[in-house]
Amino acid sequence: MATEYISIVFQPCEKGIRFIAAVKERVKRLLNKWYPSCHSTAHVTICRMEVTEEQLQRVIALLAERMRYEHAQHIYFDSFSTYPNSGTFFIDPTVQSKAFLLQKMRNVIAEAEKVTRVDKSKSPHLTISRGLDMDNLREVKNQDEFKTLDFDFFCKGIVLRHFDGEKKQYVPFLEIPFGNESKPGLEGGQLSFGF
Repeated sequence: MATEYISIVFQPCEKGIRFIAAVKERVKRLLNKWYPSCHSTAHVTICRMEVTEEQLQRVIALLAERMRYEHAQHIYFDSFSTYPNSGTFFIDPTVQSKAFLLQKMRNVIAEAEKVTRVDKSKSPHLTISRGLDMDNLREVKNQDEFKTLDFDFFCKGIVLRHFDGEKKQYVPFLEIPFGNESKPGLEGGQLSFGF
């Protein structure tokens, strides 16, 4: 049975995608070379999985139901950081935004794991570059323009992407919005006592 690779992400709006693309381009010019992820669309990875078409449809149904009760909000990113072991240079969310994203990630992963094994992201971040050597990482980190930033986007749902073998990148195919609904039975109201 044929399978495909799927990733689930938070993705900024078009303006945010263009902003991150410009940051990636500045890093590319600074290093004067191509690097992994320099052309990938801005995103915060939640998880990846390998699924059959039937499994994918089950994951989508579970996520669509669960996301009805998730609430949208702005998330903020304010600093650059690195994962030296993987040569990754990335943008870190603020503490409050990280907590918001982690809670959403746990809920998405819990639903996907009902169907298949998932490769989970441990900490939400927006990757600028991967696979840099230590000299490149040091060079990028020492630039004043990559010390701090003020970036945000309205996180209003999750995006499912499938791996395109020709492009060698993940391509979005479905957005599942947060429904901003209250769970049944949690509407509040007056308590009544039987006495």
